[in-house]
Amino acid sequence: MIAFQLGAVGILRSCFKEKFGTPRQPHLVPGATAALTVAPEHRPALSLAGLEGFSHVWLISYFHLNTNKKFLPKVHPPRLKGAAVGLFASRSPHRPSPLGLSLARLVKVEGDTLHLAGIDLIDGTPILDVKPYIPECDRAAGASAGWTADAPFPTLTVAFAPRALADIAAARKRLKLRGLKRLLSDILGQDIRNPRDKALGADGVDLGFFLHDFEARFMVRGGTVTLLRLETGTLMHKNERRSP
Repeated sequence: MIAFQLGAVGILRSCFKEKFGTPRQPHLVPGATAALTVAPEHRPALSLAGLEGFSHVWLISYFHLNTNKKFLPKVHPPRLKGAAVGLFASRSPHRPSPLGLSLARLVKVEGDTLHLAGIDLIDGTPILDVKPYIPECDRAAGASAGWTADAPFPTLTVAFAPRALADIAAARKRLKLRGLKRLLSDILGQDIRNPRDKALGADGVDLGFFLHDFEARFMVRGGTVTLLRLETGTLMHKNERRSP
């Protein structure tokens, strides 16, 4: 394989603190926010000029938490519930070159910082490049969706325990966040569990993911996911939830 040396234009600061709970595609969770500060050596005062007129941007990212040790030509997208497709017919992060492509909503440009929404990337992701989304060029008329047309994302009905509602009110005040309940609902409604992990997918298991400064604990029974509580001061303790 030919090797290339690439540098990051900046490191993304995202509301998502780990892979578990992060949306599998952009715009599934419109309220997911992030900020990208462009490094001084890229002269943001000049290099960002004109970007504020675009509503969306492409982010080319580096999957820095990948743990794959070898190339696998077939992968198991979660929405296929165990079935496999070719790697290049998927958007799996486990690729020969671990690069990601995300379409993000550009909320505003503030000095050297891009404020973004609809994010599907975790905190600390290196961003290799930013490109404006140009509708006349980037939107393909008559595009086909391949196997994804017959495999919609799984969805769950979302409920909130009384403790969770109180915790959301406290977090909203503490973090000065709007739309926190909707954000949590959008995340949980996508069924973030791995369908190939039987222990993770069992009914009644108390699970959690990290967002902002708290851990959101939830439980799935049947087709309903219930947010139980938000815990602060906890640590990411599972091996698969730590940086390698």
